[in-house]
Amino acid sequence: MSIFSKIQDYQDDLVARFCHPKRRMEARTEWFAEDADHELLREDCLRRILFFEQRGFYLFQEPQIEHEPASRRMRAVLTFKPTESNQG
Repeated sequence: MSIFSKIQDYQDDLVARFCHPKRRMEARTEWFAEDADHELLREDCLRRILFFEQRGFYLFQEPQIEHEPASRRMRAVLTFKPTESNQG
């Protein structure tokens, strides 16, 4: 086996272990009015992050905002992955 195929196998293993979409968990905050104080959204995000961190997960990517202009509301979507010790 060549060194390049070994490197490719190693990279494939890393992707399979840490980036597989089935290992991701999403948490959505409550809906907030567009003109609501952004501190409320921030507090809701922080509460959910702490909840998942206590259970062995970490925030995998930046929060995404779901926005419904017709309803004039928004919420954050948080994506979590298990920590190395929680890979099970």
